[in-house]
Amino acid sequence: MIKKMLTLFSNKFQFIKNYKIALFIIIILLAFFKSPFIFLNGRFVAEEGSHWFYYSYLNGPVLGLFQIYTENGYFNLWPNIASVFATFVPLEISPYVTVYFAFLVKVYLFLFIIFQNSIFLKTNFEKFIAALIVLVAPPMVAEVWLNTLTSQVYFTLIVLMIFFQTNTNNFFSKSSSVVLFISTLSSITSCIFAPFFLIKYIKEKNKLNFLNLFSVFVGSFIQTCIFIIIRINNLESIGETYRYNISLEKILSFLYNGVYKSFLGRDLTQSIYFSIENFLHFNLIIISSSVIFFLFIIVFFKKIIDNKVLIYLIIFFIIQSFLAIYASKGVQVQGRYALIPGILLIFIVLKLREVDNFIIKWISSILITLSIITGLYEYKHKNKYPHFLTCINCPVWKEEVKKWRKDNSYELKIWDYPRKTMKLIKDN
Repeated sequence: MIKKMLTLFSNKFQFIKNYKIALFIIIILLAFFKSPFIFLNGRFVAEEGSHWFYYSYLNGPVLGLFQIYTENGYFNLWPNIASVFATFVPLEISPYVTVYFAFLVKVYLFLFIIFQNSIFLKTNFEKFIAALIVLVAPPMVAEVWLNTLTSQVYFTLIVLMIFFQTNTNNFFSKSSSVVLFISTLSSITSCIFAPFFLIKYIKEKNKLNFLNLFSVFVGSFIQTCIFIIIRINNLESIGETYRYNISLEKILSFLYNGVYKSFLGRDLTQSIYFSIENFLHFNLIIISSSVIFFLFIIVFFKKIIDNKVLIYLIIFFIIQSFLAIYASKGVQVQGRYALIPGILLIFIVLKLREVDNFIIKWISSILITLSIITGLYEYKHKNKYPHFLTCINCPVWKEEVKKWRKDNSYELKIWDYPRKTMKLIKDN
């Protein structure tokens, strides 16, 4: 009898393991389907080539590793690392390095979601849905795809997952402190979680939580010092003048891009907008429906308050939303700025399915389904910016290198040309 039970248990464990491996393979295949050209040909995108690789190529690995792109206002460790490694290979294949460094962050995130134990994603179904959301949901815009600079948004999601992990003695737990350090030095949005790691350590004092707390605080402290120095000395680009402020235009833009488009997608949101703008101001719709949503949360607050993970997600959403509105450029809060709040909002809705109320579960399930469907619709061919995913009049890198080898003053064309080019010679 005991032998049969052990056999059944072993078979069940093997099935779960195989299921997760199959799920991971599906996610990777979907990722490859999104932009096979980039995987097979490589590319440099904008500042990834014109600043990071340029600087590392001309100044060497040490200066390249510690370079600071002051126009961004903060430190970007991951693009630094990727650009340095890209100089170690022949110039003809350098873009492959940055592409696969960006992909490595995504792979780690998917592996973490699927295989690590978590108080957030408890079931295999939740892991599958969360992985699908991170891959295809409307907030995951094309501009952040396979780009080492914008890998910061994926690092932020990794920090979120680490915060909710359980203390399992496996590779993910053991590597989490290192990943947290890299994440905080690669993104301001990752640093926002630092106080919550302190709370987690106070509640559960153990070696893993201490190492995670130490890593995230050291990384955040360094990042904060760099940010303050850049701000005090006005080292950011002139175009940042209208950054770091809050206005009604920004709030409305955020609600449009970070809230509604997270579930309805771009095309459906704009269709609704253009169909109602003739008889009612769309901003009024945004404000009133947002008020209704928050009233809905208040009415069911007693049922929500018992879910610790849900409360944390709501707090994270509020903080990251404020940061997105405050730090976004101009009056538009869109693209990568609205990405983290958008994904957090979808995660909140996903977690609302646990609330013991039929109406909440029903509405949550519909919204999650709608987000995934609209995301799949815009995933590749219906994307607003297909030139970030596939070759549309794009330069052939190896041909560009040939031209440069004949004339070192030649400016190599990179994505998205003709707006961006890259020089590999020092300015006089």
